[in-house]
Amino acid sequence: MTTCLLTPEDIWPNGLPESDPLISQLRARVHRDGICAEDFRLLAERGGEAFQLVFGENVLVKIEFDVASIGEHSHLVHVAEAGRRPEIITAYPEDGELRVLGPMGWGESPHSPLRQPRRTQRVGIIARDFGQERWLKVAVLARAIDEARLNYNFLFQNSNSVVATLADAAETGFVDLPGGGLNLGSGNLLYDELMGGRQVPRFLVRGGTSYSAGAESPVTDTIPQSANTDG
Repeated sequence: MTTCLLTPEDIWPNGLPESDPLISQLRARVHRDGICAEDFRLLAERGGEAFQLVFGENVLVKIEFDVASIGEHSHLVHVAEAGRRPEIITAYPEDGELRVLGPMGWGESPHSPLRQPRRTQRVGIIARDFGQERWLKVAVLARAIDEARLNYNFLFQNSNSVVATLADAAETGFVDLPGGGLNLGSGNLLYDELMGGRQVPRFLVRGGTSYSAGAESPVTDTIPQSANTDG
């Protein structure tokens, strides 16, 4: 995991931030190795200018954290040009369905890692020169996936499936950041499902307990879940 470099006071030193050696060091490390979760949280709290200062403008950032011991949950964040706020797209289970929220402001999303911090969070740049037009294309597909109300399946049809599908459409490809668990579901691009094709059954994991749906074990609309049941 990348060594953290910042304290809250370091982000905006006296004088121009661009001239501060620590900011230059952090920028170089981010472009080479990604950034640790604690530094990312500090940058998020300081707003869009801090994102742009460290990540650069028009970049696509992927965030991962571990869930249920073996899997990973993925988010996408777009850091736009100056004057535009960073936005996040995130997927999550709700009533057995795969839902997608966003794009919306990083701090506004109830499913943002900023609201639900994870020690194992990993952050890395997966695309540069990723302008607003490409992000809008991703946003349209994200809304289509949400409106389709596909089955959520912790193993095969989850947030990694959403991020992989969005990354494929954006021609960046799915990037697995170093460390962490398995990117379950990342091999399942959702194009066939969006066209009405066959889906995997619902399968959720919460607190070490699994809930499945199929011919033998139907899932009701009141299946137990929580906002922390990710994947």
